Amino acid sequence: MPGRGRAMRRLRRLQERPSPADKRSVRRTRVAAALLVAALVVLAAIPASAAGVEAGSYVHGGFYPGDGFHSTADLDALAAATGKRVSLGGTFMAVTEDWGRPADPNEWSNTREKIDELWRGGTVPFVNLDFPGATAAQVANGSWDSRIQHWVAHVKLYLNKGGGRALIVAPLQEMNGKWTSYGCQPAAFKTAYRRIVQIVRGQGLDETRVRFAWAPNGWTDHGCGSIHDYYPGDDVVDLIGISAYRWAEESVYQVMGAIIDDLAARYPRKPLIIAQTAAWPTGSKQQWIRDVFDWAASHPHVVAVLYFNFNKETDWRVWKNGQLDPGWRDGMRKSTTVYQHPLSSWFEKGPLYLVGKPGKDLCKEGHAKPCDTVVVRESSGLFQIFQYAASGFAKVTKSFVYGRPGDIPLVGDWDCNGTETVGLYRQSDGFVYLKNSNSAGNASISYYFGRAGDIPIVGDFYGDGCDTVSVYRPSEGRFYIINDLRGGKADFSFVFGRIGDKPFVGDFDGDGTDGIGLHRESTGLVFFRNKPSAGWADSEFVYGRAGDKLIAGDWNGDGKDTVAVYRPSNGMLYIKNKNAAGNADAQVWIGPIDGLASMAR
Repeated sequence: MPGRGRAMRRLRRLQERPSPADKRSVRRTRVAAALLVAALVVLAAIPASAAGVEAGSYVHGGFYPGDGFHSTADLDALAAATGKRVSLGGTFMAVTEDWGRPADPNEWSNTREKIDELWRGGTVPFVNLDFPGATAAQVANGSWDSRIQHWVAHVKLYLNKGGGRALIVAPLQEMNGKWTSYGCQPAAFKTAYRRIVQIVRGQGLDETRVRFAWAPNGWTDHGCGSIHDYYPGDDVVDLIGISAYRWAEESVYQVMGAIIDDLAARYPRKPLIIAQTAAWPTGSKQQWIRDVFDWAASHPHVVAVLYFNFNKETDWRVWKNGQLDPGWRDGMRKSTTVYQHPLSSWFEKGPLYLVGKPGKDLCKEGHAKPCDTVVVRESSGLFQIFQYAASGFAKVTKSFVYGRPGDIPLVGDWDCNGTETVGLYRQSDGFVYLKNSNSAGNASISYYFGRAGDIPIVGDFYGDGCDTVSVYRPSEGRFYIINDLRGGKADFSFVFGRIGDKPFVGDFDGDGTDGIGLHRESTGLVFFRNKPSAGWADSEFVYGRAGDKLIAGDWNGDGKDTVAVYRPSNGMLYIKNKNAAGNADAQVWIGPIDGLASMAR
């Protein structure tokens, strides 16, 4: 991020500043802060009357049976072969399904029977509602109102059978592609979608009976704008579901991960569903399906995955002629794949929100050292301190306002009493403002150090139990280290890395003294020294992706600081308990933010 940097801080084990003789016997941890690029979005409190969909540690399975009029038998047989039922049953239906046929409970109804077959198969129906031959403009201007009303009358035949029956409707699915008659018309689509919702609601079917899903394709056709151009509004969207198919040898993230991350960052309180997915028949299909279940269960916004079990463009099926794909079987049998019927909490009165249980604390039982947590700051000055570093969702335990827009957040033990508190660095003029409490109010300490444009770093580089604010000068690639909370000349300086690298600080070897590191954001290269000095890196590896923002902390209490990267595109923090390349040990959703820090608990 041009012109921005990271602020670093250290955790103190001692409650008093050690004497010089004690300095080298002290073993502590250290944590880091980083200034990031995205604007903070503070999530509004969920109204007491809202309904909730839990996510973050499990996922519901879903399935499209091949024959809509025999779905119950197909779903029953699938469950027997799998050993577990799916929670959602998918179908495709034309709004003209029963056009010309009276909505009479004593007469046949395609709509009623197709939807009820799914319900009797132990699933909540997920209905993709098509408008054959219609343009979005025609639906938007009311030309299809009578057909919609007639379809709703037939839906009521299903709902009136009672037993808690409900359904999810995805009107005009895949509207961001040119292969549909109503596609590639964003303005008209939004009006049409809203009109459909209003007609259904106007027929007395509220959110306790019908929920609505906005269901775009995972990629948008060239010339059709952005996927977000089609979003019809929070008030008419209960869930977001995408179509994402594996047409070649692609990873789960390539097929669906990137767009899901984008949607999660843009609509953080909306439950996300993979409304249609399937894999081209290749040798890696089985493992890819297993990976989909793992990925979906670990993603804090994804609540369900529905498999498209059809022989269409190719034979996508995982269930055919009584034979079950082992990948589907294994994915469904995972403990993180759950079954529930009915999905009662999804159809409670009020708006539908994503509800994330606080994630699992990463701090080990019986840990030798204190563990670190996460602190974020918005551009307006609001600090939020999380309960602990976790996998899943983060929980805020304290918030307060301090500083001005544009200030860089710092965290450290300024008075050597063993408690981490906040501070600020005003990059425009080099002023430092530190507080000895985590609260609003005036600074406890203020002074000038460095030059305009310097990046502050915080650490205990002398092992004396106290944090100080030093700086990294990007124009020179030079660190200026000082051992007191004062202005004036640095105690020493040195060059390390390249101009443009971003600094971070940590006790990487657990010896009680901080070292320095650099992160090359363009490539994800991480390298550091265990001491604040020039020379060859003691360790280097690649972690994360281009554009990620790096911090460090002792997440598991083993006495050594390890890296984590924040991804502005999806609001996720990916935490490692070892300074090495590879997959994250945990990921936590904290949302779009402006500043990030790690802090001693």
